[in-house]
Formats: sequence, C-alpha cells, structure tokens
Amino acid sequence: MNVLEALAVIVALWAYWSTPTPRPWLVGWALVALTVLMARLAWLLASRAGYGGDRRDLWRVSLSILVSAVCMGAAGFLFNPADSLLSDSMLYAQLTMSSLGIGLSILALAAYSSHLPTVVLYQACLLGPACAQLMVTHDSEPALAAMLVATLGFLVVAARRINQTTHQALDLQTSNTALIDYLDRARANAEALNEKLAEEIMERKEARRRLQEANDRLESMVSDRTHALEQANKELSAAGERLQLALDASNIGLWDWDLQSGTNYHTNFDRILGYESEYFRNFFGDLQQLVHPDDFPAIRRAMVGHFKGETDRYHAIYRLRHANGPWCWIEDEGRVVEWSDNGRALRMIGTRRDITAAREAQEQQRLAATVFENAPEGIFILDRHFRFLAVNARFEQITGFRESEVLGESMTDNPHVERNRDIYRSITLALRRTGFWEGEISERRRNGEPFPEWLQISSVLDEKQRVIRYVGMLSDLTSRKETEERVQFLSNYDRLTGLPNRTLFRERLQRALTLARLNREKAALLMIDLDRFKPINESLGHEIGDRLLKQAAERICSCGVNDENLARVGGDEFTLVLEDCGGESQIGVLCQKLINMMKKPFLIDGHELLLGASIGISVFPSTAQEAQAMINQAEMAVHQAKRGGGNNFQFYRMGMQMASVEQLALETSLRKAIFKNEFVVHYQPKMDLASDTISSVEALVRWQHPTMGLLAPSEFIPLAEESGLISAIGELVLERSCRQARQWHRRGLGDIRVSVNLSAHQFRKGNLADVVDRILHLTELPAHLLELELTESLIMEDMDQNIALLQRLRERGVGLSLDDFGTGYSSLNYLKRFPVDTLKIDRTFITDLHKSEEDAAITRAIIDMAHNLNMSVVAEGVETEQHLEILRDMDCDSIQGYLISRPVAEDQLLALLKRQHNRAGDGPA
Repeated sequence: MNVLEALAVIVALWAYWSTPTPRPWLVGWALVALTVLMARLAWLLASRAGYGGDRRDLWRVSLSILVSAVCMGAAGFLFNPADSLLSDSMLYAQLTMSSLGIGLSILALAAYSSHLPTVVLYQACLLGPACAQLMVTHDSEPALAAMLVATLGFLVVAARRINQTTHQALDLQTSNTALIDYLDRARANAEALNEKLAEEIMERKEARRRLQEANDRLESMVSDRTHALEQANKELSAAGERLQLALDASNIGLWDWDLQSGTNYHTNFDRILGYESEYFRNFFGDLQQLVHPDDFPAIRRAMVGHFKGETDRYHAIYRLRHANGPWCWIEDEGRVVEWSDNGRALRMIGTRRDITAAREAQEQQRLAATVFENAPEGIFILDRHFRFLAVNARFEQITGFRESEVLGESMTDNPHVERNRDIYRSITLALRRTGFWEGEISERRRNGEPFPEWLQISSVLDEKQRVIRYVGMLSDLTSRKETEERVQFLSNYDRLTGLPNRTLFRERLQRALTLARLNREKAALLMIDLDRFKPINESLGHEIGDRLLKQAAERICSCGVNDENLARVGGDEFTLVLEDCGGESQIGVLCQKLINMMKKPFLIDGHELLLGASIGISVFPSTAQEAQAMINQAEMAVHQAKRGGGNNFQFYRMGMQMASVEQLALETSLRKAIFKNEFVVHYQPKMDLASDTISSVEALVRWQHPTMGLLAPSEFIPLAEESGLISAIGELVLERSCRQARQWHRRGLGDIRVSVNLSAHQFRKGNLADVVDRILHLTELPAHLLELELTESLIMEDMDQNIALLQRLRERGVGLSLDDFGTGYSSLNYLKRFPVDTLKIDRTFITDLHKSEEDAAITRAIIDMAHNLNMSVVAEGVETEQHLEILRDMDCDSIQGYLISRPVAEDQLLALLKRQHNRAGDGPA
C-alpha cells in the first residue's frame, strides 16, 4: 500500500503539472506526502519486532495510515478550487485525482479489511474533503456530489462486508491452524510412542538375551553339581561297603564290670564306638556321659530291675554317641555272675552290639511296608510259578478282589481273564526271556466291570541269578482315559453348546465336499449370525448370554437339521453344512424356518429376550469349489443379510465381493461425511385433523454425497448402524432439527413440534438423557416442541432400564412416540407400561384402508385403544383423500403422508409454514 500511495502521489503530480495550479504547491505537497510515506514505512519496519498486536499498537498503525489519507484528501481539496471544477483546463487532472481516490479506497478495503475503523476513517479522510467541496458547490453540480457521496457510502458498506468476511476467514484460518497444530502434536506423540515401543522391544530382546545367558549358566552349575553329587554318592557307597565289611567282621564287644571297684573290661569297643580302651574306666559313669539323655532312664530301670531280681537278665537298647560324633544304636545284654552274701551284685558280664544297621533295616522294612500298603498303584508279589504271595490295599480297591481270595492262586486263574489269556501267555514268555514286561491291557473287576489298566511286572533274582519272585504294579487308567476323551472332546466340540467347534466343522465341511464331488451332488454352507445378541450379552451378563446361546442352538437343532453338521464357530455364529441339499428353493424354506424359530421370544430368568438370525449361503459347486471359498462367500452373504436389516437370508452372488469393496469405500466416505457436514435434514409434515394445520414435522436425514448425489437413509443407515456411526449421525440430526424448530418458533410460525427418530445404539450408550438436555440447552428449544420416535423392539432390548430412561425424558417435557405400531409383537401388556404419548400406525395398515375391512378394523381398534390410554394417534402413509376421510371418521388425531407433503428441504418447508401462517392471519380478517 505504501508503494501504491507513492505512485498515486507521482501520478497526481504529473496530472496537475500542466494545470493552472501553482507548481510550488504541487512540489511541496508531493514532498510532504512522500516524506510521510517514507517515515511511516521506516517506523513500521523499525517497530515490527516490538509489535504486540494490542489495541494501542493497532491504533498507532491506523494513525500512520490515516496521515497518508489526509495528505491525499488535502490535495483533492487544495488543487481543485470550487470555480475550477470540471473546467476544461482541470477536467483530466480532476478525473485522474478522482480515479486515484476511488482506487486507493478500493485497495484500502482489501489491505485494511481486518480493522473496520481504519478502513472507514481512511475513506473519510481520502474522499471526505472532495465530498465536502462538492456539497458546497452542489447548486452547480448536484449530480456529481451525489455520485461521490453514494460512492463513499457503497465503499463503507463494502468495507463492512469485507471486514466480516475477513474476520470469518481469519477465524477459519485460526481454526485450521489449531487443527494442524493438534494433528502435528498427535503425530509427534505417535512418533514418540513408536520410539518408546521400539525401545521397549529392544529392552525385552536384551532381557531375553540376558535370561538365556543366565539359563545357560544355571544349566552349567546344575551339571557341575550333579557330577559332584554323583562323585559324593560313589564315595558314600564305598564308605558304606567298608563299614559293612567291618560290621561283618566283628559286631560284638564283651564287657566285664566289677561293681565293687567300678572298673570294667571290654573288647572290640574301639571298632564299635571308636573309643580307646582306656576311655571306659567307669562303666556306669561313662554310660551316663555318652548315652542319649532320653535313653539313659531306660538303662537305669533295666539294671535296677535285674539287680532286684525282677528280671533274670539285663537287656537295654539305647543310643550312644560314637567317638566320631553320631549316635549309634547299641544293644546291651548281661547278667550278674557274682552276688554278695546280702544279695548285692558284685560282678556283671555282658555283651554290647552295634545294631544301627539292623535298626535302619527295620526302618527301611517299615517304610517299604508303608509304601507297599499306601502306594497309589496296585502292587502284587508272585512266586516263580506266578502264584500270588501278597497284594496291597490299592490292588484290592482296583480289582475288587481281597487278598485272601487271591493268595495261592495263579495270575491266570481269574475267571475274567479268558479273553486276555493270549496276552498273559505272551507276558509269561517275555518275563522268562527278558525278566520284564509292561503294557496296557483291558481287565475286569470282581463285579465284571471292564476297565483299562497299565501293567508292569519285573523278575526278582537270587544270588545265583535264578528267578525267585515276580513283582508287579498295575494302574487304573479309567480316569486318564476319561480325561483324554474329555480333552479330545474339547478340542473338537464347543464346551457351551456341545456342538462341533470350528476345527471339527472344517473337517466335516471338507468331508461333505468330498462326498458331493464323488456323488455329483450339491452341498451348501449356511452361516447363521444371531441378531441383537451382543447388547443382550453386554447388558444382562455373560451367564444369561450363555444360556441364551444354548437355547438358540437347541432351536436350530429342532428344525430338523443334522446335529453332526451344525457347529458353533464364534460367539454368536453357527454354521450348518447341508449334504445333497437340492435347489435354492429348498434351502430357502429351511432358512426361513430357522429365522421364524429365532423370532420367537426367549424366556430366561423373567427376561423376555428377542433375537433374530441373518443367514448367508454358499452352494457347491455353483459358486465355490473349495471349503475356504465357501466360508468366505457365506460370510459375505451374511454381511449382506445384516445390511438388509437382519432376519433374512442371502445367497452368495457374484457381485457381492465387489459390493463389499464398494461398501468399505462407502463406510470410509461415511466417516468423513460427519466431519465434512455432508448430512442434510428433510422434514415431512404431519397435519392435525382437528385444525387442518401442520402441527409437527418428522426429521429425516439425507446424505449429500459429493459424487453420488443425495442418498436416501436406506442406502447408508444400515451401514452406519453396523459401523457404530449411527449415534454420531443421530446426535447431529437431533441438534440440527432442534435448532431449526427454534428458528420457526422465533419467526412466529407457530409451535411446530419436530419428531426425531432414535436408534438402538443411542439407547445402548446410556447417555441419551444427557444428550437431549445438552441439545435443548444449546438450541434453547422448549422441551415440549421436541418429540422422540422409537420402536417397540428397541425398548424391549432392556425393558426396565429403557422404560426408566423414557420416564426421565417424559418428565423433562419431551414427547415420546411409538413408531411402526402394529408390525411388531405389539404386546398390550408392555404397551401399558411404556411411557409414550403417541402411537404411529404403520403405513401397511393405511395403504389398503379403503379396500381391506381387516385393515380398517385394526386401524379403528388401535385408535380407540390409544384414546382410552390417553394417547394420540398418527397415521402414516396417507396418500389419498379417501384415506383422509376414513381416518377423520375414525377420530384419528393426525396424519402423515404424500397427501400432505413428501419429505422436503428446510427452505421448502419454510415456504409451507409461511403460507399456512399467512392463511391463518387472513382468516380472522
């Protein structure tokens, strides 16, 4: 702008140079104007770094701009005296000056549009002096003055509009900048998270490496320790052998105790106890020091008893500490060989024997006996002729035979072994050849009950390697077999329903295809997906969900299908393989039978639950030749059935795969459409029959697709429900409809109530009341001007909770309407509990109202019933005057249909409401 103003000064100087205007004035004015422009430019460059954007800095910049405008405006006033206006000598200069003024004003609109006072003051300073001068001379040139004033006015109006547009653009730019910053931060966060994940992965790899190294070191340590233990065991075994030799060589020591002197004599004690002969000087005193404290009282009692003559000999078993430290079991025996005259013992002789090994052997025998009696396996001992010598208690429990019944009997004398006689013959031959046999055989208990057992028999040899005994163990494999069968069952069957699982289903599908190829027959795969199972499972719990699945499986089986070909392959997905299935008509009959069976309510713990079934069908060899292809095709077909609203079946067609790709692209566009604000709302009026006026409208969403044009709800609502976007679209429609109804109310077009349809997803989210409160508060729409339309099946998904939610909405003043009444179960028991204000009769009863007496009777009954329940009635699908007259006679409250209007855009409905309002205004006049 500085450059353009400087050029304007030069052009003005050139234009007036040849005019009568004094040239010193021109030169002086030009120098002043250019000086002002250069000074302003220098000031702006110098203060750019410290510019803060506050109001004071803004007005300083505006003042510097207005100085140049004053200079240009002053030139127009000074160089064009009143008597020289439009004179021949000044005409071209004045036109040039006017053009420069107007041009600079227009440029100022663009340059300073963000600050409206600067633009207005700039134009006033620039064109004001010329306007004032023209107004002074308006008698001579009134048209020119009026034109300049009008130009100034238009420029001010344009400045105002451009200022608004500029601010909007700046706001949008700010919003875009904020969004870009947010996306940059999100990307930076994602990159940081990726880096963190990469670091964690590297740390885990390093930890895994360190763990492997530690494991290797541990294995090495275990190996070294094992080797050391083996060496220690060898050394211990050698020491045991040497000890055994010493015990065998001599195991008895003699002792002779003189009770008068206290001296004693003993032999071989150094080998038995490790003490030198001189150690045992005082027989009884030495015992008291070396015997275990718990055992010494017994020694005392035995000696005293023998001294008193109570026993003919002294006998005691006790623990005595060996010279090397351990306790040894010692057996003492002796008797008094010399008595005094008064019966006092004088001399006692006896033997002392180390029985530690014998005691340990006894402990081992007791331990072996305990193990023998309490072992978890049945143990038996046979002689060399295979006759029973002993059996344990577990043997009796397993076989049912008591020990007394088998002792002395041959192993092959059991009456139940006839069927295994050949096996026992091979067992005896193997034992004689190799001395060992093991294997699984089928035996019978004493009561004749068969059971599997694992049998092991080993030979026991004497020192001459002759067989003297056979020791056997048998284990009852019944529990193990049952466990294996259970594992086998669980690997192929669903634990909940008992049906084949995905693994067994694939095997049976492959078998069915193989048979179909051999027999040149058709086979079909039905993929059955339960509708509305997920919300029931989530709201009522998995226990009720499991019971519901079991009942659903039982219903499918009750339809006459082969249980072996029915499988559960997912949470609520079943498959059915049909062999030799015939044509599509026969398959369709079965599918419809399955769907009808699923439609019936399920009663579980007082809950009446409603399901549906969507079925996809692939036929061999018509559409697929392999099992995986049939599975893929059936899944595509079942998705097509769900997109069709559920409760239907679809055969796979060649175009479905392409349709799936298109559907995926449409879903992507649908997600973008929410952010791009591509959804529009059309409204279909409802006419009140009492006043013949439009009292309410129903909001219907449309999608203004950028390439496909305006799409009806049927083309994208099922996809929105499947992808979970329906809640966002529903909230968008609710907010836009409420805002539009508020505008009609403000314009004085009457209290037009707007009806908005609710989806099941909005109910399941659980925050519907909060959403309605927020939108009503945001749009300032009175609650009684909003009506929510819902279906009976939607309420019954979780009836108690949904009724409580509707009651809260009704308490807020929001109207509630039950849509499509008459097409569902229409239970009167539930209807009286629903807190609804209006019933909408489905169009299926209205279409043939003038032809069908049954439809007329049902419609009249619904209207009478609703009025008795204090509900109003709206009839949908009214298209003819005949329909209208019949409904008037039935006292129907309101009608909706093409007779009144199709769904129209906001501007078309506004025109309808204005015409109605004008007619209402003209009527009383």
